[in-house]
Amino acid sequence: MKRPAFLKKGDTLGVTAPSAGVSEFADTVRFGNAARRMSGRGYGVRFTPDVFTDTDGRSAPAEQRAAELESLFLDDSVTAVFSAKGGDFLNEILPYVDRDVLRDHPKWFQGYSDNTDICLMLTLECGIVSSYAGQFGDFGMSPWHQSVTENIEILEGTRCEQSSYDMYESAYGERLTGTETTVGDTPVRWVSDGDVTMEGTLIGGCSDKLAMIPGTDRDCVSGFCGECDGVIWYMETYESGRADLVGSLRRMESAGWFSGAAGFLFGRPLFYEGGADAYIADVRKALGHLEVSLVFDADVGHRAPRMTMLNGAEARIECHDGKGTLRYV
Repeated sequence: MKRPAFLKKGDTLGVTAPSAGVSEFADTVRFGNAARRMSGRGYGVRFTPDVFTDTDGRSAPAEQRAAELESLFLDDSVTAVFSAKGGDFLNEILPYVDRDVLRDHPKWFQGYSDNTDICLMLTLECGIVSSYAGQFGDFGMSPWHQSVTENIEILEGTRCEQSSYDMYESAYGERLTGTETTVGDTPVRWVSDGDVTMEGTLIGGCSDKLAMIPGTDRDCVSGFCGECDGVIWYMETYESGRADLVGSLRRMESAGWFSGAAGFLFGRPLFYEGGADAYIADVRKALGHLEVSLVFDADVGHRAPRMTMLNGAEARIECHDGKGTLRYV
C-alpha cells in the first residue's frame, strides 16, 4: 500500500468537483476563505474549471469531471487533491477514470459521502492510501475547528492520533456568512459494550455508497480484506432506510467483505428513521453474530466534527467510558 508524500510548505493543493459543483453564494465565499487560509499556511491552491458550476447536481458531464480529476494527478506541482463537494452522481465518472494515471501518480485524495467511490477506487484498485474526511470547504470556516486543524496535521505528517471530541452538531447549521465554524450542541459519547480495542487496516465510507458495490465489477473488497491482517471497518449513513441498511450489511457479508474483520466503527447517522437508537439496534441485528466489537456514535461522517479516516492505513482504535482514540501505527 502506497502512502502519498506528506504535505509541505510550497506545495499546491488541487480542488476538483467529481460530483456536484459549488454554486451557492455562501459556499463560494467559504471556498475563497479556504484558499486564503491555505495560502497563509504556505500552500498554493488550484481549482479545476468546473468547481463553481452545477447543473442537476453535476459540476460537468461525467467525462469532463473524470478528466479534471486526472489533470490534478498528472500535474506534478499538485501534492494533494481535495473534493469540492459530495452529491449523488459521482459514480458516473468511474468508467472514464484511467486507473493507471492515479496508480502512477500517488497523491492524497480527500473527500467524504459521495466521494467514497474515489477513496475506495484509489485504495482497493490502485493501492494508494486515501483520506475520508472533510471536503475543501471545511478549510473555509473561521476559526478552524480542532478537527480541521488535526486533519491537515495528519496530511502533513505531524500528527498520528486523534481523540473523540467533546460536542457534535446534531443538525446542519444555516450558513449566512459562509465562514461559520463547527459549533457542537450535543455531547459526544461513543457507544460500545464495554472497553474496546481493535487493530487492523482501515477501510470504509458512507454505507449508502458501499451498498451499491457488492456484485458489481468494482467489487474487489474481499480480495483486499483477505490480504490484510485484520480489517477495521468504519461506516456512516446519510439517508438509508432501516430495511435498506440491514439488507446492505447482509449483502456485504455475503460477498465476503467481513471475513477477518477486527471490528466496526460506526459514525452518527444523519437522516435515519428512529434516530441513533434504531440505527444501533439495526446494526446489531445485522452484524451481532460476527462476535467482533461494534462501536457507535463515533466522530465519522456527516455529523461534524469528523476524524480523518485513512483508507488502507494501519490503525488502532480504543473506546473506553464513552471516549475514543484513533492512532495510526
